[in-house]
Amino acid sequence: MNRLSHNELIGTVALQSALENSNDHRLSLAKAMLVLPLLFDKAVRSVLKNKNSIVLSSKDLLISRPSAFITVRARYEDLTITSLNTILLAQELGMVVLDGDCLVLKKKIFFQSQSNIGKSALDILEAGPKLGLIFREAALDLYQTFRIELWAISSFQM
Repeated sequence: MNRLSHNELIGTVALQSALENSNDHRLSLAKAMLVLPLLFDKAVRSVLKNKNSIVLSSKDLLISRPSAFITVRARYEDLTITSLNTILLAQELGMVVLDGDCLVLKKKIFFQSQSNIGKSALDILEAGPKLGLIFREAALDLYQTFRIELWAISSFQM
């Protein structure tokens, strides 16, 4: 499931998109681990970037678009190492800092006006605002909605 094009560099685009559209430009580590499983999936990205899509909650998205969101758990399990490596790369690039149990956006590296970053990266940046709406929910609720085993994230504070 982890394709060659789904790597840490495109992951930093996804992480930046999630952080710049979240409250105070910060996400808990638990939520940051959900960024790649959500934004690396083309079906999820198309729902989130669609201007006609209305995002009420993660549960609403799961019910209204089950085919796009039903495999988040499998993608989470597949992308755990890539997610961790992405967070480390983003720190090394000076894009984010770790503040307690949260990642905080320090500087933006990728911009929608850069046409040379590629279609997937542009799609990821366009999906960011609606992902930010989803991330207003509690991490515990998100993990339960997507049926991700909570014991696997016991070191993350919900």
